[in-house]
Amino acid sequence: MSLYEDDWQGHVLVYHPEMAGQEDVVKRAVEDPKHLREGDYPDSRAFEIESATNPEGIRVFVRYEREMFVDGGIPGNVTTAYPINSKKYQSRVGPIIYTRPDTGKKK
Repeated sequence: MSLYEDDWQGHVLVYHPEMAGQEDVVKRAVEDPKHLREGDYPDSRAFEIESATNPEGIRVFVRYEREMFVDGGIPGNVTTAYPINSKKYQSRVGPIIYTRPDTGKKK
């Protein structure tokens, strides 16, 4: 998984400046998401994680080099990341396809 400086500076921070300094949160979201959703394209997924700064969490979109990525090993890159705000923005993500098991520990 890649997060390119051009995507971070040219998109994420331009449209979602509140994500400044939250690269580690983006990394954690992809590595250990609370929820994984179908994305708005067949070659994308939306990773969601809890956030200390936003009650609804953070959402990170990843697009893969090809649609057949479910077996793993297919490179992808982060295209955007933002605090979830369901009251302000209608999301184009699909249904949840994975939920992290509750281990009783706080992340």
